[in-house]
Amino acid sequence: MYDTPKVFRPTREHVIAIVLMTGIALIGISWAPLYLGWLLLIPVAWLAWVYASSTRVGEDGIDVRYLAKKNAHIKWADLEGIAFKGTRALATTHDGTEYLMPGVTFNSLPELEEASRGRIRDVITSSAEAADGKYEIIDRGGNTVLLTREEYDEYVRQHPDLPGPRPTGTTQRTN
Repeated sequence: MYDTPKVFRPTREHVIAIVLMTGIALIGISWAPLYLGWLLLIPVAWLAWVYASSTRVGEDGIDVRYLAKKNAHIKWADLEGIAFKGTRALATTHDGTEYLMPGVTFNSLPELEEASRGRIRDVITSSAEAADGKYEIIDRGGNTVLLTREEYDEYVRQHPDLPGPRPTGTTQRTN
């Protein structure tokens, strides 16, 4: 558990992309520096965003820091939930306002759950752990069921004509 607030920041790998983008922009700018020099403002702004933006999760709620708009604080009582739209993580309040959460990605859900002390659930990891070691049965209609080993063995005993692995001690019916 985190005793101090956990801060999520955009990854510093963005800096590599910024350097590449600057190199490509310099190629174009060299053809007409007076007209295209302003293109260098784009990587500078992106670099400023990488170092200025963050999401802080603590006991009092979520604080989001932005580069070009007003920072926000979301109290836990006001938080409706977290959603992902593409690669963007959004915190939604009860009144429907959405706040972009810089530095929070789909892969940071376990850390987000721990930092929020369970207020934000990591449903992906918990569902993967619940499905771990289970058998997936898909019927002809496309419906999926997860079975434990014991449930699977019983299912196979009841349906000897189905293809697939057999539990030990059963015989497969041949035609």
